[in-house]
Amino acid sequence: MSKICLLCACLLFLASLSTPASSEVEIGQRSHRYALVIGNSSYRYAPSLPNGVNDANAISRVLQETGFEVTLGLDADASTFRELIGKFRRNLQPGDVSLFYYAGHGLQANGENYLLPVDAALQRPADLALEAERLQDIIAAMKAEENTAIVLLDACRDNPFVKQLSGQGQSRGLVVGKGLGALDAGRGVFIGFATQPGNVALDGAANHSPFADALVKRIKTPSIDIEILMRRVRLDVMNATSGRQVPWSNSSLVEPGFSFNPDAASGQSPAEPYQPDINAATELEFWRSIKDTSDVSMYRAYLAAFPNGAFIEIAKSRIAKLQAPAPLRKKILPKKVSRKPQVSLPINEPSANRSAETTEPAKPESVGRCRDGNKEKCREKCREGRRRACRKLQQLGG
Repeated sequence: MSKICLLCACLLFLASLSTPASSEVEIGQRSHRYALVIGNSSYRYAPSLPNGVNDANAISRVLQETGFEVTLGLDADASTFRELIGKFRRNLQPGDVSLFYYAGHGLQANGENYLLPVDAALQRPADLALEAERLQDIIAAMKAEENTAIVLLDACRDNPFVKQLSGQGQSRGLVVGKGLGALDAGRGVFIGFATQPGNVALDGAANHSPFADALVKRIKTPSIDIEILMRRVRLDVMNATSGRQVPWSNSSLVEPGFSFNPDAASGQSPAEPYQPDINAATELEFWRSIKDTSDVSMYRAYLAAFPNGAFIEIAKSRIAKLQAPAPLRKKILPKKVSRKPQVSLPINEPSANRSAETTEPAKPESVGRCRDGNKEKCREKCREGRRRACRKLQQLGG
């Protein structure tokens, strides 16, 4: 009997080793979604942005409805901004999804992008490191091993500090640009801009900016990949702004990608093509705004926004032409200059005489004297007893 009990105990022990505890399974399978949403409106030393706070509130609500644990910051000053980012970073674990949304003032300087707390007072280039938040640092804080990081930026308004930072007496090495600059996405990162790099986005005349309004409208779309969703947001914004604002994105996500609402039931197949209601006037307006540019990215934006547009062949042709390597230019060598001395010719003389005179010198003509070679004169002088005349006559052979 004791042997049977010992055998049962061994079997139960082996079974416990092969089957993990339910709590351990839950921990291993758990993947959290964390979002940090910041909206700044009431700037102390810059123009206010009425829709910054409105946009953040709306984005926060829709993210919560799709399973995100949201931290919301409104009118964040520098200390609050940094505290929110630090708390956000400490919550993240490998495998989590991290999302950062920002609506407010932003600027680019020397190729770096900065987001501005409401108490930022930039008077000189050195203030950027002290009073602004470098976007690249925020993205680095979001990324952990095997994380998916989503960055959505509605911060491409006019730079309110451009005069202070680039005015007379400031550092000549500081280059301040419009909007936000282009930013490369690291592995597992998706970055969405309210408009293309170097351009300015609109704050919006209604309760939300065009970019935030389109995001709120599209985020809950069932089973749609974020890159497809961003193309739909782009079209919505272009329609709302008559082509003046074109949202931009940069992604290095790998399979399976990312969807805000992956498990929602839908009668629409994920592969079903999207049929937007595009106004032909919007397409025409957008094409007119880019038709004279030499920026390849603008023609690509047109192709992405209007895959069946009326100008796709022209756009493709322009891209091919702009990307073609420049032909090698032949070096034009200077003509060899003849080093032969130039012979000046008398003016108003026939060319035949000129050539003859330049080749053979003219012989002096006899003037009838013995010393000039006149034999008869030499004979006469010799008869008179002049010895020079006799010698000259001998030289002349006579």
